[in-house]
Amino acid sequence: MAQIVRLTTKPQRSGQEEAAHAAEQLSLLSEELLKHLPGEARIAISRATHALQKAARPDTTEGLWPGGFTMLSRMQTATIWDAIRELSSDDRPNQVRHAFDLVLLNLRQDTGEVLLTRDQLAERIGCAPKNVSTIMGTLEKMGVIRRERRRIEGVQGRGMAVYFINPHVAWNGSLDVRKAQAAETRPPMQLELLQGGAS
Repeated sequence: MAQIVRLTTKPQRSGQEEAAHAAEQLSLLSEELLKHLPGEARIAISRATHALQKAARPDTTEGLWPGGFTMLSRMQTATIWDAIRELSSDDRPNQVRHAFDLVLLNLRQDTGEVLLTRDQLAERIGCAPKNVSTIMGTLEKMGVIRRERRRIEGVQGRGMAVYFINPHVAWNGSLDVRKAQAAETRPPMQLELLQGGAS
């Protein structure tokens, strides 16, 4: 039986090669250099690298999977959905669920970084930016995500909050990288803490 193969034109192959080369060049930027860049610049570089990687590997972004796909743990995802449903109304369960869905749809390949800023999350969830920290904090307490702070040069304070998915829950990219990340990360905690810490 004949196998159906996607036709790739010479210009498409050339574009993929150029994207792969540009992504490789960006990946050569040293951590020492990156840590001296403003937070917005580092995020822009991260997003550009991600976009170039996807352009270089169109099989992950086109065809049967437009926009790529995220691998999910069915059991962990179902557990998280159940936990969110059990939240009190004061904890904004609908907005927490919306945030969780947005996290799953906006992951950087091979790092699990959430590629949405606080303002972007707020706009898509339909809440004030100040409420995003509380909503994401709920997901953080559940062990769904973790938060890092990136210092912004010339700005005082702890830095910009950057979120990463727990690799036991979901992943976008190399399984080898996911396995390495998962080995260093605890699975999401069970649901007792969602009831105000009561067991």
